[in-house]
Amino acid sequence: MLADGVDAVVCNSAIWKTDVPAVFTAAARVLRPGGRFVFNVGGGFAGVTHPSARTRPAPLSLGSLIEQIATRDHGTPPTQVSGAPRLPLSAVTSHLTAAGLTLVAADVTAQHTTMAERRAWLFIPVFARPDSGLSHDQQRAILQEAFAQTRPDEVTITSWLVVVAQLDGTRP
Repeated sequence: MLADGVDAVVCNSAIWKTDVPAVFTAAARVLRPGGRFVFNVGGGFAGVTHPSARTRPAPLSLGSLIEQIATRDHGTPPTQVSGAPRLPLSAVTSHLTAAGLTLVAADVTAQHTTMAERRAWLFIPVFARPDSGLSHDQQRAILQEAFAQTRPDEVTITSWLVVVAQLDGTRP
């Protein structure tokens, strides 16, 4: 690290699966005053949906197929969906403030992804589903079975909350 800190910290995956306050504090610690921290949060975790994702009929998601197969073949209980997102913008803002960062911008974006690209994403252990109870080998087998029920080139839209924060004043 430079003695005066870095200009930017960028995190583009899985920040919502970490100790968010610790990550925000660490980012603030290495930034120079005025430095930016840019990251994204999956739409489901942030509780956001891009307008283009609402206006288009969604294909059956790999996540839904995975859950059906895991329940049917492995006895995994269906995921209980609570109405509250895990990391909404209000929580993000609170964590940023506690770390000495100021929210500069937040935008909901849409990512157009093929089923094949989505499969590659879900193949990564931290993103594999279902979230608990099965080995990664079992999760991969379920993913392959679910993927076989889709069209690889079919496009899905995922929503993302993209956040820009800034360190004001001096580093903590």
